[in-house]
Amino acid sequence: MKVLFVDQIAAVNYKYSFSLVNALKRQGNDVEIVIDDKKDNEYCRVKYYNEFLTSSKTVGKVQKLLNYCSSYKFLVDKAINEHFDIVHVEWFQFSPIDYQYLKKLKKHGIKLVVTIHDILPFNTKFYDKHYHQKIYGMANQIIVQAQTNVKRFDELFPEDSKKVTYIPHGHFLDFADLHDKIESRNHLGIPLDKKVFLFFGQIKKVKGVGNLLEAFGELCQKRDDLYLVIAGSVWKDSFEEYQRIIDEYHLDSKHLKTDIMFIPDEEVGYYYSAADIAVLPYLDVYQSGVIQLTYAYSKPAVATAIAPFMEIVEDGKSGFICKPNNSDDLARVMDQAANVDDQKLEEMAAEGRVTIEKKYSWNDIAKNITGLYYK
Repeated sequence: MKVLFVDQIAAVNYKYSFSLVNALKRQGNDVEIVIDDKKDNEYCRVKYYNEFLTSSKTVGKVQKLLNYCSSYKFLVDKAINEHFDIVHVEWFQFSPIDYQYLKKLKKHGIKLVVTIHDILPFNTKFYDKHYHQKIYGMANQIIVQAQTNVKRFDELFPEDSKKVTYIPHGHFLDFADLHDKIESRNHLGIPLDKKVFLFFGQIKKVKGVGNLLEAFGELCQKRDDLYLVIAGSVWKDSFEEYQRIIDEYHLDSKHLKTDIMFIPDEEVGYYYSAADIAVLPYLDVYQSGVIQLTYAYSKPAVATAIAPFMEIVEDGKSGFICKPNNSDDLARVMDQAANVDDQKLEEMAAEGRVTIEKKYSWNDIAKNITGLYYK
């Protein structure tokens, strides 16, 4: 099967996309991928084309919009002229434009497959549901990455729910760049004698950072052996609200490190290696990529009881579960996790790693997706 894969935000999503296209190639598909301006792509084993400027911080909105159109024109013309069987898309950054270009493929008999990371964007625009509905209506097959999303999709777009197949998010074991814990803490300036919690990734309203800081602030009133690292860039949010909580609880460098910026790939391993426990206070999420990364780095997770996490995290076995959007319960569970000895934490982390290795193989995922291509 000749497949043109599309990832407009490979700069942040490449671990998923490159792992998948490599596995699809191993399944015998002829795969190429159109991405953004990400350049260091040694891990990608298929031919790629740098087109989209979606993730660029140096390009204005008008230029991004014009580039988005020209990039879509490139991929649609390529798919038609080079007789691709499948165009496989993941994201709809400007859904009206996505729709206008993708519908051109249907006239030429090209199948459209959609992998859904977010059924609707968390920063939904007034037009998004309308155009997502149109795109899902055109799709031949739709893939969701958590079992709960089969139901969530049906509630939002019942007319297209028969196209939906659950195929999980694959692991990130190939990307775990582990370092010595003491070396990592020295590298980042993190105390050696404290239990370290890590929040890693983009800071969005839906990720519950405010609840995390409230919980951690309360814990720091009772104990002085804890440390929190928050590392990641702000996306469609403002850190001012979170800084207010930090100031309210008088959290300083003895308690907290905030690296509010894009973390380069070569630094990610230091953050995870320095941590004892990853904390995921999310209010909502559609899929489990963040858990896959946590377990790839052999860290147990404190995670909220939302369905995509509950499908993977076993409370007391590979992590700790707390109520979502409840800082008191988050504080209780973080306190519980901090009291667990290092050997037990390592055992929990190993359980999580084994889980993703067994259940979320890229070869199995690619085999199932290839079956959809031929369906």
